[in-house]
Amino acid sequence: MSAHEAPADLGRSDYGDLTGEQVAALDRAAAENGVSVVQLMEIAGWQVARWIFAILGGSPSTVLVVAGHGNNGGDGLVVARHLRTWGFPVEVALIAEPDLLVGLPASQLAAARASGVAITPVPGGDVAIAAIGRAAVVVDAILGTGVRSDPRPRQAEAISRLPADRTLAIDIPSGLDATTGKPGVPTVLAARTCTLAAMKAGLWSPEGRAHAGEITVADIGLPAAAWAASGLVAPRLVRGGQLLPLPTDTREDPDPAP
Repeated sequence: MSAHEAPADLGRSDYGDLTGEQVAALDRAAAENGVSVVQLMEIAGWQVARWIFAILGGSPSTVLVVAGHGNNGGDGLVVARHLRTWGFPVEVALIAEPDLLVGLPASQLAAARASGVAITPVPGGDVAIAAIGRAAVVVDAILGTGVRSDPRPRQAEAISRLPADRTLAIDIPSGLDATTGKPGVPTVLAARTCTLAAMKAGLWSPEGRAHAGEITVADIGLPAAAWAASGLVAPRLVRGGQLLPLPTDTREDPDPAP
């Protein structure tokens, strides 16, 4: 049975149900079991790039990645690098001062530049209207699952500029609380979202689903040992390197907690 044919009673045990805290715990457990964050970021970015490639039908259309300073931005830079390698004109609007980036985002920025990705720093979040206008799709890589409050001014400025009909979100729409599904002010309205490893708890809520648009769950190879060490169970259907669409008729809040 394909994901598109899945019955509506499939739910959280099938696609996942991770809180923001559980995502962080899984990352730590993976590292402790020999799979680093950079390895997971590479797989995540490659999967999202494959997802965008399929959405665009392989046609080398212009892609604008709006990347923040954290690991979600790092994912976006990996996406940009892969799409550039596959012949897509890719631009990155970086919501940060490049010289102030550290760790993985800094190394992914260097790799993207070396691959020929055009990088435009917009530390104030004022993404150019022209760049948005020439993009077939705009990739939201601003904020990830660690959000607990309203976005800061520069992130808020960038979020406010993203077009709802052409925005593709990585992991979760920026500004949305991954645990509760409560949208911050502002929160990205995405046409589609590719969430990583498992559904986030907040994406099951009506508000989360409204902001995420069509949802796809990407297997990024989190090791079984990480799930076990975190006391969590991997989603039943997210395996085999799949990009797994969430059926549109799946119940908004399946398997509710008692």
